[in-house]
Amino acid sequence: MKKERVEIKFYFWGGFIMKKISCFILILLLVTSGMFITDSKASAASGFYVSGNNLYDATGKPFIMRGINHAHSWFKEDSAVAIPAIAATGANTVRIVLSDGGQYTKDDINTVKSLLSLAEKNKLIAILEVHDATGKDDVASLNRAVDYWISIKDALVGKEDKVLINIANEWYGTWDGATWAAGYKQAIPKLRNAGLNHTLIIDSAGWGQYPASIHNYGKEVFNADSLKNTMFSIHMYEYAGGDATTVKSNIDGVLNQGLALIIGEFGQKHTDGDVDEATIMSYSQQKNVGWLAWSWKGNGTEWSYLDLTNDWSGKNLTEWGNTVVNGVNGLKATSKLSGVFGSSAGTTNILNDFENGTQNWSGTNIAGGPWPTTEWAAGGKQSLKADVQLAANSNYYLSLTQTLNLSGKSKLKATVKHANWGNVGNGISAKLYVKTGGDWKWFDSGVTKINASSDTSLTLDLTTVSNVSDIKEVGVQFTSSSNSSGQTSLYVDNVITQ
Repeated sequence: MKKERVEIKFYFWGGFIMKKISCFILILLLVTSGMFITDSKASAASGFYVSGNNLYDATGKPFIMRGINHAHSWFKEDSAVAIPAIAATGANTVRIVLSDGGQYTKDDINTVKSLLSLAEKNKLIAILEVHDATGKDDVASLNRAVDYWISIKDALVGKEDKVLINIANEWYGTWDGATWAAGYKQAIPKLRNAGLNHTLIIDSAGWGQYPASIHNYGKEVFNADSLKNTMFSIHMYEYAGGDATTVKSNIDGVLNQGLALIIGEFGQKHTDGDVDEATIMSYSQQKNVGWLAWSWKGNGTEWSYLDLTNDWSGKNLTEWGNTVVNGVNGLKATSKLSGVFGSSAGTTNILNDFENGTQNWSGTNIAGGPWPTTEWAAGGKQSLKADVQLAANSNYYLSLTQTLNLSGKSKLKATVKHANWGNVGNGISAKLYVKTGGDWKWFDSGVTKINASSDTSLTLDLTTVSNVSDIKEVGVQFTSSSNSSGQTSLYVDNVITQ
């Protein structure tokens, strides 16, 4: 962060000081000057802060949001399942819909505290937004949202490093930048005066789809923030995100003002037309702009195409969900966790997710396969499957024989299960393993019993592995019990490093 430098200059002419300053005056000058030296990021130094086009987290590193919207306020009983599932997609941010009670059932301070705890536990940065003012033009609706944030400030203060405040979702439905700006120019000081120093996010006018409001008046709104810690959001549906030219010009129009931007919502289509989601994701990646896809689940029959998943646990992603999670510019490919969650945050890498086939994995002592399958997936739509003929205490292997350098990684993980057919007797166990070096030395995670009804995560501690820079094979060994028989199937998915 830049700090202003105070310089006291002495001018000499012919060896004499042109102007004398007494010790007392000099000291007074230094003291009083220090009183007015301000760092525009000082109040936000313990949390997120904005500088130019960029958002920085509390570690001082740029943070690019890659996340998902979750409509908590309408599905209050489902957040406990939804938020961990959103984290499992690789997202680094969750935008949570709240209500101030103006239109929907109010979310009280204890609810907000629980939601923030859940997000933090799952290493997600939380963006909180009030939805009651959506599309409304009256300043009273905006001010009610402001009053709500102030009323729950005890849940927010101290969380500046993990929480951002999206003041009011899509406030100001009319395509009019001047009145939109006037509303926020009076709202922002109220939050600051109340001691809320978080990064603020402001949606554009026109239900979030009129970016010209930011292009023309964004700097005025930004300058209304005494902390200069405000960023802006465009919601890209059919109007703001309908084609590549529109997407790029809308993004560039904000960045060219020297302001920070996210795409706070976007879909693959909307009521009045198509959305160019591919350009939104690719151009955001090119320009280091964050995005948050709408939405996890619950859009109803009319807008069901905006659901990312068919179930709250995210086991059955929709086509839209698969694009957001597994696409070339999707969450798995581009999301990095904030460093505020520790030194290992942001280092999760997917080795194999089987969304594009077997990815060179093979099987040993199997009856069929391996194949990519949609029967089950820990993430995305596909996993790796092999059929096996069970026999007493037999071993079956699914593996990738390929030289890998896993230096700097502390963990190797894979998710597994078996099918609910065949006689598994006392059960099937599994261990994740690697073979390293010229002698293909074996290291494994230890034996874990798996089942058919739920996923099992296997974790191998790479700090115990020698020659971690020379991995020759990664695989899973499955072992049947002494009283097993018949045919069943084995599955592997989400082979990752951390």
